[in-house]
Amino acid sequence: MLKKYHSTLQHDQSDCAAAVVSTIIKTYGLELSIMKIREIIGTDIYGTTVKGVVYGLEKLNFSVKAVRFKLSDLNKKVTLPAILQVKTLSGENHFIVLHKILRNNKFLIDDPAIGLKKINNEELDKIFLGIAIFMIPKSDFEVKKDKSGSMFNIFKQLILPQKKLFITIIFTSLLLSIFGILSSIFSKILMDEVIPYKLKNTLFVFLFVFGLVSILQTMLSAFRKHILLFLSRKVDIPVLMGYYNHIIHLPYIFFSSRKTGDIITRFQDAMTIKDIFTSVSISLILDIGLSLISTIVLININLKLFLILFVMVLINIILIYIFKKPYKEINKKQMEAGAVLNSQLIESLQNVNTVKALNDEENQLEKLEYKFVNTLKIAYEEGVLSNIQGSISSLINTLGGIIFMAVGALFIIDGKMSIGDLLVFQSISQYFTEPIQNLVGLQLTFQESSIAINRLNELMDLKREDENIEHKIKNIDLKKDINFDDLSFAYGSRPNLLNNFNLNIKQGEKFAFVGDSGAGKSTIVKLLLKFIEPNAGKISIGEYDLSDIDSYFLRNKIAYIPQEIELFSGTIIENLKIGNQNASYEEIISVCKMVGIHNTIDRLQNKYMSYIEEKGGNLSGGEKQRLAIARALLSDSDIYIFDEATSNLDSFSEKIIQDLIFNKIKNKTVIIIAHRISTIVNCDRICLIKSGQIKELGTHEELYSQGREYHDMVNIQNNFIGKSENMGNSIITEKDEITYE
Repeated sequence: MLKKYHSTLQHDQSDCAAAVVSTIIKTYGLELSIMKIREIIGTDIYGTTVKGVVYGLEKLNFSVKAVRFKLSDLNKKVTLPAILQVKTLSGENHFIVLHKILRNNKFLIDDPAIGLKKINNEELDKIFLGIAIFMIPKSDFEVKKDKSGSMFNIFKQLILPQKKLFITIIFTSLLLSIFGILSSIFSKILMDEVIPYKLKNTLFVFLFVFGLVSILQTMLSAFRKHILLFLSRKVDIPVLMGYYNHIIHLPYIFFSSRKTGDIITRFQDAMTIKDIFTSVSISLILDIGLSLISTIVLININLKLFLILFVMVLINIILIYIFKKPYKEINKKQMEAGAVLNSQLIESLQNVNTVKALNDEENQLEKLEYKFVNTLKIAYEEGVLSNIQGSISSLINTLGGIIFMAVGALFIIDGKMSIGDLLVFQSISQYFTEPIQNLVGLQLTFQESSIAINRLNELMDLKREDENIEHKIKNIDLKKDINFDDLSFAYGSRPNLLNNFNLNIKQGEKFAFVGDSGAGKSTIVKLLLKFIEPNAGKISIGEYDLSDIDSYFLRNKIAYIPQEIELFSGTIIENLKIGNQNASYEEIISVCKMVGIHNTIDRLQNKYMSYIEEKGGNLSGGEKQRLAIARALLSDSDIYIFDEATSNLDSFSEKIIQDLIFNKIKNKTVIIIAHRISTIVNCDRICLIKSGQIKELGTHEELYSQGREYHDMVNIQNNFIGKSENMGNSIITEKDEITYE
């Protein structure tokens, strides 16, 4: 009965909404990957809202209605399937699909965490949050199957370019198998034609020929392994680097809505696929070929004995089919658990400073242990399943072997075949039965590869930033005004962060954003960088709509120094040249002097060739910020964005950076986001943002004299540092004298 109903399992907790939407659309004949559905319903790293599910289903041409009601109001007249919002045992919001109302107060549901199950009224009532989403497809709803690449298509993409190597491996493998069959025939001739007649001279000739064949077998085997290694290396590049090439070109929003562990786990999926196509696929093709050849030979020797073998093989094939679904479910759970474990491990190691400072080692260990134990449980389930299948298969083969030997012995006694014939039959039968045994062993591998391909295809189907790049505008002058017109934006399905935002930033202006954390300041610059796309309205630079400008060209013209400075493992000079690989050594030194970091670097033993640890772990916050500013200046951009980029600098270093901004790059547009008033007091205009809206706009003097929120913000900071409310005494101005290193 349950096979009539669809079920899609979630990849992780944030995927539950995408999984239930997948189940719904499959019911009506539409197939989309989880990744695509996540984009449609606005899933972020925290999950999806009810509004996001409703809007997403509407985009997919459903008529949708979300309602509040009691479970007791449900009756068989409602349109099913429907989506119910429930809470998990740990108290988190969760979505399930209600497929059918059964008799005896029971329901058939699909929980994306576990699959299809029956649940009684009391159990469902305990977890039901009173919100249901009902939907029916509209007349223009389109039935469409998911066209993600199949295993065969991927095989063609990877192996056909290397067809010469592949054919060489297959040919040598077939030769090895033929030599193996010939060796079996040698045994028959020795037993039936040489030994009974005591033909010593013939015996020595046969042994000599057999020795030559064995030597040739060894040489061919070594050659085959060498070619196989070479093929593996050839396939590694398109699979692994192809995946990374696609991932690195995906939009910023992809990375902000997913855990690092999930992305890394999918890289491991790529390695699984590579292993399948470089070794298992060749073995499979070879095994099929050998089975056909050995079938012909065995039938010619004795048809009845062959039928016994055939029945054994047929039972093993049925066994493989029976265990296919359980293996698939376990493999999927194993990959998802692995992604969760990777994410926890990466997170704890990346935040080790906080872990140490707060003595949180035991808590982190406990969290990781819980996830690790979960992966071990799944691995244990897989082992138990494999053991059961292996034991059944072994029993079948043992019983079949006994029957085979008994029938063969009777044939010899009755004179229907010779001992040599039986030995040859038994030897060659391995070429018929072993491929099936290999299939049993490879079943788990094929299931893993099938799931890995599906998971990888989900990512490879996502639109890259450089798609249709030839139609985008580039090589234009961006030294123009920046305009935000009726801009609205929300992360995923969350409430709007910006609402009808309008602003003009003049070319060459030094413009600052201030406001509470989470007000939308950093979101504005991410929109300007095309890291994210607005939900409504537009951004333009001069006469050019930002959406028409090539993203890579745009970012070459905008130097962005983010809140979290990111440095890479490597030398100082390697990090400084990111963004401008053609920068000369003299230019680098000049810029480093401008930002006040040259003397610090010069004191190091290896100077600019000194090694920076991962994430700049051996540098202070201020040093990292000055290096990031120097790196930005080397790009010689038209627009500079400082997002809290001087928050870790001391007063002296900040004076140097301020002089740089207001004097050295005075003809460039500079956008500054800051909480520290001293950073932005000399800006041409200051914009105070609150809840995605412009609350105040003007010069420092204008805003301060109005006595509103900006005035209060300045006074709070002055009181905090023990200064008077006289701004001339507490704020650095452009008249202050600057001393360079």
